[in-house]
Amino acid sequence: MGDVDDHAIVIGAGVTGVLTARALARRFARVTVVDRDTLRPEPAFRPGLPQSPQIHAFWKRGVDCAEYLLPGLTRDLADRGAHLLVVPRDFLWLSPVGWFPRVSGTGDLTCSRPLLDWLLRHRADADPRIEFLQDSLVTGLVATPGGDGVQGVRVRTTGSDDSRVLTAGLVADASGRRSEATKWLTELGYAAPSVERYDAGFGYSSRYYKLPDSAERDWKAIYIQTSPSMPRGAALVPVEGGRWMATLMGCGDHVPPTKDDQFLDYVRSLRSPVLYEALREAEPLSDAQAFRNTANEWRHYESMDRRPRGFIVLGDALCRFNPVYGQGMTVGAMSAKAIADAIDGMDPTRIHDDSPRLQRVAAAQSADAWALATGEDLRFPWTRGRPPGAKVKLLHQYMSHVVAAGNVDASTCRTIFQVFGMTAPPTALFKPSSVARVLSHWRTPTTPSPQAAAPPPRV
Repeated sequence: MGDVDDHAIVIGAGVTGVLTARALARRFARVTVVDRDTLRPEPAFRPGLPQSPQIHAFWKRGVDCAEYLLPGLTRDLADRGAHLLVVPRDFLWLSPVGWFPRVSGTGDLTCSRPLLDWLLRHRADADPRIEFLQDSLVTGLVATPGGDGVQGVRVRTTGSDDSRVLTAGLVADASGRRSEATKWLTELGYAAPSVERYDAGFGYSSRYYKLPDSAERDWKAIYIQTSPSMPRGAALVPVEGGRWMATLMGCGDHVPPTKDDQFLDYVRSLRSPVLYEALREAEPLSDAQAFRNTANEWRHYESMDRRPRGFIVLGDALCRFNPVYGQGMTVGAMSAKAIADAIDGMDPTRIHDDSPRLQRVAAAQSADAWALATGEDLRFPWTRGRPPGAKVKLLHQYMSHVVAAGNVDASTCRTIFQVFGMTAPPTALFKPSSVARVLSHWRTPTTPSPQAAAPPPRV
């Protein structure tokens, strides 16, 4: 492979792509991040991130991984108006069976997606080993002479019919939901990976607001969860610039509207009036934007019987989740950190040869989030995908009692959110001490009335 060994290519300049570039720059002399969009020098919406007008959660586990790869990132985000929230302490959080107590469970960073993406690129661009190639579309992979590996990509500049070849010792696809990795691999003679897919039919609708000043407000965010009996929910979180983002979510026949005269009517229909009370005198700062592509989908590149060396797939291109659970950016950051750890001390040639193991390392970061997202979506009877078996149904019953216990027991609530924020594994809810607490607060997890009782005060 000659002198191309010391060059890596990352496809996609989103959260996963930029953090992966930083991980690879530890071992490669050059890393090129290729993106089809124009990457503007300030925070701005771009077509390659169609979900960017929606709320994004960046859980503490993901923030810690990003901070490890880009030291000082968290401080820079806070300096530009991002909010570091303690969950659920800073929230009014209505679960399917009641209000969670306002205890310290995990952390969540809230800001607009354009700000986060821009600052990641800005900080990574200061690394002389990393360059960004914008307005460039990857159209295929380039095989090694022996045909058992990948040694680069074909790239076409936007607006041009001409393509060129970029050679590299490793190609990482982090191009998100629109990834064409399966097509590229089949063009090289490889079988397509198996795919798991579950779709509860969720839709989202979001807009920015300016809230009136209020000395009485003792919360920093609101979250009203959906449930099979009431498949409507919403969230309100602060972002930079003194703005707030409100996101409506629903599935089946309850997909939220985007029209101005229907947005607040949907909010008024929720199980609690707290969000409506927050928004009814608020000033809309934008039109509502919809997002509908919300299925969970895992393309099992890590399980392919035959796959090329020198190529890996990460982030949403590998495994994507229903965005209602806010897992995507955190799992992407976890994957980049895991790759950085896995290649520590390795030379580029060995990284090329070891890419099948790196693919398994990346895939392993999705396992817990996948179990949570698909397990919750399978509660909705209309979810498309393999129906839940007896084990999943039993798990659903237990988790309903876990949530019910978490509404009245601070320790259980704390563990729920540590799992939710991926700072603790799901097995934490099955430890003997956790099970004992659930059993000691065992009660029928009934759904609260449409006008739920007032939320608990912050403690």
